[in-house]
Amino acid sequence: MIRVLSATSIAFVFLLSAASCSSPSGPIAPMLVPTPNSKVTITPDLADSVGLPDVSTVQITHQTPDGRFQYQFQLQNKSDQHFALTYAATFVDSEGAVVDDQRPQRIYFTPQQIRTVVVTCSNSDGTNVRVQVAPAN
Repeated sequence: MIRVLSATSIAFVFLLSAASCSSPSGPIAPMLVPTPNSKVTITPDLADSVGLPDVSTVQITHQTPDGRFQYQFQLQNKSDQHFALTYAATFVDSEGAVVDDQRPQRIYFTPQQIRTVVVTCSNSDGTNVRVQVAPAN
Protein backbone atom coordinates (compact mmCIF):
# COMPACT_ATOMS: atom_id res chain seq x y z
CA MET A 1 0.00 0.00 0.00
CA ILE A 2 2.80 2.41 0.90
CA ARG A 3 4.61 1.58 -2.36
CA VAL A 4 1.45 2.31 -4.40
CA LEU A 5 0.99 5.60 -2.54
CA SER A 6 4.63 6.57 -3.06
CA ALA A 7 4.53 5.69 -6.75
CA THR A 8 1.32 7.68 -7.17
CA SER A 9 2.83 10.67 -5.31
CA ILE A 10 5.98 10.58 -7.43
CA ALA A 11 3.93 10.36 -10.66
CA PHE A 12 1.77 13.29 -9.56
CA VAL A 13 4.82 15.45 -8.72
CA PHE A 14 6.40 14.52 -12.06
CA LEU A 15 3.25 15.51 -13.98
CA LEU A 16 3.03 18.86 -12.16
CA SER A 17 6.67 19.69 -12.85
CA ALA A 18 6.34 18.69 -16.52
CA ALA A 19 3.26 20.87 -16.91
CA SER A 20 4.99 23.86 -15.37
CA CYS A 21 7.90 23.50 -17.80
CA SER A 22 5.60 23.81 -20.80
CA SER A 23 3.87 26.99 -19.67
CA PRO A 24 5.36 30.43 -20.39
CA SER A 25 7.41 32.02 -17.65
CA GLY A 26 5.71 35.07 -16.23
CA PRO A 27 2.63 36.94 -17.45
CA ILE A 28 2.12 37.59 -21.15
CA ALA A 29 1.43 41.24 -21.97
CA PRO A 30 -0.78 42.02 -24.99
CA MET A 31 0.72 44.08 -27.79
CA LEU A 32 -0.40 47.66 -27.28
CA VAL A 33 -1.45 49.71 -30.32
CA PRO A 34 -1.92 53.45 -29.91
CA THR A 35 -5.49 54.62 -30.52
CA PRO A 36 -5.68 57.46 -33.02
CA ASN A 37 -7.55 60.61 -32.09
CA SER A 38 -10.21 59.72 -34.63
CA LYS A 39 -13.63 58.17 -35.12
CA VAL A 40 -12.11 56.01 -37.89
CA THR A 41 -10.60 52.56 -37.31
CA ILE A 42 -8.45 51.08 -40.07
CA THR A 43 -7.84 47.33 -39.97
CA PRO A 44 -4.20 46.41 -39.18
CA ASP A 45 -3.60 44.82 -42.59
CA LEU A 46 -4.08 48.26 -44.20
CA ALA A 47 -1.77 50.16 -41.84
CA ASP A 48 1.06 50.46 -44.36
CA SER A 49 -1.08 51.49 -47.32
CA VAL A 50 -3.94 53.64 -45.93
CA GLY A 51 -3.65 56.73 -43.77
CA LEU A 52 -5.72 59.45 -42.18
CA PRO A 53 -4.41 62.91 -43.05
CA ASP A 54 -4.09 65.49 -40.25
CA VAL A 55 -7.03 64.81 -37.94
CA SER A 56 -7.59 68.37 -36.72
CA THR A 57 -8.28 69.96 -40.09
CA VAL A 58 -10.18 67.35 -42.12
CA GLN A 59 -12.25 65.38 -39.61
CA ILE A 60 -15.37 67.43 -39.08
CA THR A 61 -18.62 66.66 -37.27
CA HIS A 62 -21.78 68.76 -37.55
CA GLN A 63 -25.56 68.62 -37.75
CA THR A 64 -27.33 68.74 -41.12
CA PRO A 65 -30.11 71.35 -41.51
CA ASP A 66 -32.67 68.63 -40.70
CA GLY A 67 -30.86 67.70 -37.44
CA ARG A 68 -28.93 64.57 -38.46
CA PHE A 69 -25.35 63.89 -37.28
CA GLN A 70 -22.78 64.08 -40.09
CA TYR A 71 -19.08 63.22 -40.08
CA GLN A 72 -16.47 64.05 -42.70
CA PHE A 73 -12.98 62.56 -42.88
CA GLN A 74 -10.28 61.80 -45.42
CA LEU A 75 -8.50 58.59 -46.36
CA GLN A 76 -5.15 58.54 -48.12
CA ASN A 77 -3.70 55.82 -50.34
CA LYS A 78 -0.04 55.80 -49.25
CA SER A 79 0.95 53.23 -51.89
CA ASP A 80 1.66 53.22 -55.62
CA GLN A 81 -1.14 50.71 -56.24
CA HIS A 82 -4.80 51.03 -57.27
CA PHE A 83 -7.15 49.39 -54.77
CA ALA A 84 -10.62 49.43 -53.25
CA LEU A 85 -11.67 49.71 -49.61
CA THR A 86 -14.92 49.45 -47.74
CA TYR A 87 -16.07 51.69 -44.93
CA ALA A 88 -19.04 51.17 -42.64
CA ALA A 89 -20.46 53.76 -40.24
CA THR A 90 -22.19 52.92 -36.96
CA PHE A 91 -24.02 55.82 -35.34
CA VAL A 92 -24.92 55.84 -31.64
CA ASP A 93 -27.07 58.05 -29.42
CA SER A 94 -25.96 59.91 -26.29
CA GLU A 95 -26.39 56.69 -24.24
CA GLY A 96 -24.16 54.70 -26.62
CA ALA A 97 -27.00 52.66 -28.14
CA VAL A 98 -26.73 51.97 -31.88
CA VAL A 99 -29.29 54.01 -33.81
CA ASP A 100 -28.01 53.49 -37.37
CA ASP A 101 -25.70 50.66 -38.48
CA GLN A 102 -24.93 51.37 -42.13
CA ARG A 103 -23.91 48.78 -44.70
CA PRO A 104 -20.31 48.84 -45.97
CA GLN A 105 -19.67 51.20 -48.88
CA ARG A 106 -16.96 50.58 -51.47
CA ILE A 107 -14.48 53.33 -52.39
CA TYR A 108 -11.75 53.16 -55.05
CA PHE A 109 -8.29 54.74 -54.89
CA THR A 110 -5.63 55.58 -57.43
CA PRO A 111 -1.98 55.67 -56.30
CA GLN A 112 -1.30 58.30 -53.60
CA GLN A 113 -4.89 59.60 -53.81
CA ILE A 114 -6.67 61.36 -50.93
CA ARG A 115 -10.47 60.97 -50.83
CA THR A 116 -12.97 62.82 -48.66
CA VAL A 117 -15.70 60.62 -47.17
CA VAL A 118 -18.94 61.94 -45.65
CA VAL A 119 -21.25 59.74 -43.57
CA THR A 120 -24.65 60.91 -42.32
CA CYS A 121 -26.94 59.30 -39.77
CA SER A 122 -30.30 58.27 -41.25
CA ASN A 123 -32.18 59.76 -38.28
CA SER A 124 -31.85 62.59 -35.76
CA ASP A 125 -31.01 60.28 -32.81
CA GLY A 126 -27.30 59.87 -33.66
CA THR A 127 -24.81 61.91 -31.63
CA ASN A 128 -21.55 60.05 -32.39
CA VAL A 129 -20.11 57.71 -34.99
CA ARG A 130 -17.50 55.02 -35.45
CA VAL A 131 -16.26 54.19 -38.96
CA GLN A 132 -14.56 50.88 -39.76
CA VAL A 133 -12.28 50.79 -42.84
CA ALA A 134 -11.37 47.39 -44.26
CA PRO A 135 -10.10 45.84 -47.50
CA ALA A 136 -12.78 45.37 -50.16
CA ASN A 137 -13.62 41.74 -50.87
